[in-house]
Amino acid sequence: MKTRDIIIGFVFLVILIAGVLWIYRIKNKKTVNTPLPTPNVSQQVKNTFPSLNIPSGVEIANLHNVSGGSAIGVATRTEIVANLQEAPNGQKYQVLLENNKGETVKLGDMRISKVGYILEYNSSKYPGYNKIVVVLGTTRVLEGSF
Repeated sequence: MKTRDIIIGFVFLVILIAGVLWIYRIKNKKTVNTPLPTPNVSQQVKNTFPSLNIPSGVEIANLHNVSGGSAIGVATRTEIVANLQEAPNGQKYQVLLENNKGETVKLGDMRISKVGYILEYNSSKYPGYNKIVVVLGTTRVLEGSF
């Protein structure tokens, strides 16, 4: 009978210790909050303009916000699309092409479409100009290079 009581006591003690350790692990379980990766401009553009279909093999310039806002855009050699805030009354977003010397050519004013602001152009008229700049007044809003 003594041996049996010792075995039962030992099993009870093991179960008690295992239960305490299990509760301790649950209470002290640390969750590590890993930040979600920030999508790059290409992914943001795809998320912002889901209906935009750029064929493969087309040269693309991702337009980064340089004014501190949240606007982004994408340019090909034939069109520029951007998600810009509504321009203040009397102002329009303008698109400039810039070369390596800092010389600019005005392409025109962006217009609102169902996918955002858009401008269609023909880059073959401007060889050597590889930087797209979207401005509002004198403020540069978006920039990107091919």
